[in-house]
Amino acid sequence: MAFTLEDGTGVANANAYIDETFADTFHGDRGNTTWTIANTADKQSAIIRATDYVDKRFGARFRGYKEHHDQGLEWPRISAFDNDDFLWDGVPAPLEKAVAEYALIALQISLLPLPARPYSTLDPATGSVTSGVSGQVVSKREKVGPLEEETRYSDVSKNAYRTKPAAASSPLVSDFNLPEYPVADEWLKELLKNGFAVELRRA
Repeated sequence: MAFTLEDGTGVANANAYIDETFADTFHGDRGNTTWTIANTADKQSAIIRATDYVDKRFGARFRGYKEHHDQGLEWPRISAFDNDDFLWDGVPAPLEKAVAEYALIALQISLLPLPARPYSTLDPATGSVTSGVSGQVVSKREKVGPLEEETRYSDVSKNAYRTKPAAASSPLVSDFNLPEYPVADEWLKELLKNGFAVELRRA
């Protein structure tokens, strides 16, 4: 699918809340060279992944309702008011800034990492099987003569991803597979419904 920007009118096949120009300016102002040295294709892919992440993780908790039935993304929305009771119009600035922050992360790692998996290792010499659960590699040691290799993984029971915040809306995920991204997450706070409070709409 081609890179298609949501321009605030409810584009049917939109897959990005911001374009490369917005992200370049945002990260250039903040000295984020990891972003500025990336090529256009990688930047656009990161923006699409960041947009996907925002809609998947927060979509059900955004204030208001989709403006058009066939729009590609969650925004624009109707009856979505900020904390000062002003209507959010088109694609809100905090959403654009959040997507820029998530895109920077998406350029480097997966925003939704795969959960840790169990593994088994067979020792050919003894026939013994070692089982465990793989996390991130924390160290690796190799020795030659006699050959020896050791790889250590993080203990996922102690170093699991942070517990999901209230903003995580999917009932299909556990409390240990949604990492937090505080800088980006904070931008979205005012766009989300406040817990289980009843949403009031103007007549």
